[in-house]
Amino acid sequence: MSLRRRILWSTLAVSLIMLLVGLVGATAIQRAVRDGQRKEIARQGEATAALVEAAIDGRPVRSRLAINEVLGVVRSVGGHDYVEAALRGPNGATTLLGDAGALFGALPSSAADGRVTEVAIGGETVLATIVAVEAGERGTILIAIGRTESLVIGTTVSRTILIALGVGAVVAVLLAFGLSAALGRRLDGLSQAARSYASGDFSVRIAEEGDAEIAAVAAAFNEMADELQAGRVRERDFLLSVGHDLRTPLTTIRGYAEGLATGAVSSDDLPRVAAVLDAQANRLSRLVEDLMMLARLEAREFTLAPEPVALAAHVEGVVESYTKRAEEVGVRLDARIDDVGTVLLDPDRVAQIAANLIDNALRYTPEQGTVTVALRRRDGWVELAVIDTGPGIDETDLPRVFERLYVAQRYRPIRPEGSGLGLSIVKALADAMQAPVDVSSAVGSGTTVRVRFGADSQLVGGSLTPAGV
Repeated sequence: MSLRRRILWSTLAVSLIMLLVGLVGATAIQRAVRDGQRKEIARQGEATAALVEAAIDGRPVRSRLAINEVLGVVRSVGGHDYVEAALRGPNGATTLLGDAGALFGALPSSAADGRVTEVAIGGETVLATIVAVEAGERGTILIAIGRTESLVIGTTVSRTILIALGVGAVVAVLLAFGLSAALGRRLDGLSQAARSYASGDFSVRIAEEGDAEIAAVAAAFNEMADELQAGRVRERDFLLSVGHDLRTPLTTIRGYAEGLATGAVSSDDLPRVAAVLDAQANRLSRLVEDLMMLARLEAREFTLAPEPVALAAHVEGVVESYTKRAEEVGVRLDARIDDVGTVLLDPDRVAQIAANLIDNALRYTPEQGTVTVALRRRDGWVELAVIDTGPGIDETDLPRVFERLYVAQRYRPIRPEGSGLGLSIVKALADAMQAPVDVSSAVGSGTTVRVRFGADSQLVGGSLTPAGV
């Protein structure tokens, strides 16, 4: 069932419940009014009997005029529609003490016990009662009173409630219909926009207007569309860049392979050609390995194997492995490593982070420059920092330095033999290890990348261990 129909049927159900509750309430009100009327008629009957009894004062029945005067007072003060009196003699004969006798004509003679009875007079329902007053040897005076006014009031109140509830239910249904129709139109627009986007129209956007909730959904859709479009652009640029990086070594390898096949390469050039082929094959292998590593990291298809590591010695080993390369490119590789004790970390992932940071720094640091690897404790963290004296990064580019190939595209590396994916791999590994990583740089002043280990650990006896271990 659609949302619009659910809203409409739900409102209709609520309206029907309101009407049923109103009907029950109206019935209860009418019953309460009628019960109150019965009690009031009974009380008035007893009060009238007391007045008549006081008027005759136990003596023989006074004149009809005196009794009618009492009844007139009762009629005017009590607001009764009917006030009648009759004398029932010892022989059972009943004589009216006045001209009117509608109640006595409608009530049975056996009703003189104070009970309230409904009778029909002139097409109206009248609540009436008869009370008896002993008049000595002359017999018994019967007092009959009746009223219709309160019943009319109760019916009017009940009818008013039901009409009000009915009007309210109709208005609620109409409002629900209008709301569901408006909501349906907006949701139809959102659905159509999503289908258009899925069909390849990446420019489609939704107007952020209307109710706050609908506008928020439209804004969320637009943000999603912007992110997806930007992601597609980045993906396309990434594929273009990777294709270019793959084409260059492949072109070199193919050229030399053709030269070898045709005999264009002399025997004296074979060592040089072999070295070139080996370097280009290594470059291809490095690019493919980095692509596969980044894919596994983004798909979370890898595991962490933390173990106690003497981190200072471990990082020193990584730095030592890059000493020869730094000498070859004329860059000073400096290690400022403090003894930070034993840390529970994955040694292979830490080595990958350090190696990628050092490799990236060597690519962008010119000859006679310096790459510094620092390890120290700071503010409860173990911080690994790699500082270079390269050209630096513009402040506006810092938020995007960990995007794939972003730095390689924006800043030409001095030594382009790398894959350009090193910083992306560092960020993915650091996120997996819950290790914050940040970059600080300025154009012409070099770049510093810091990774802090121990975000979910606690310092115990000079070493960092995960909480709860």
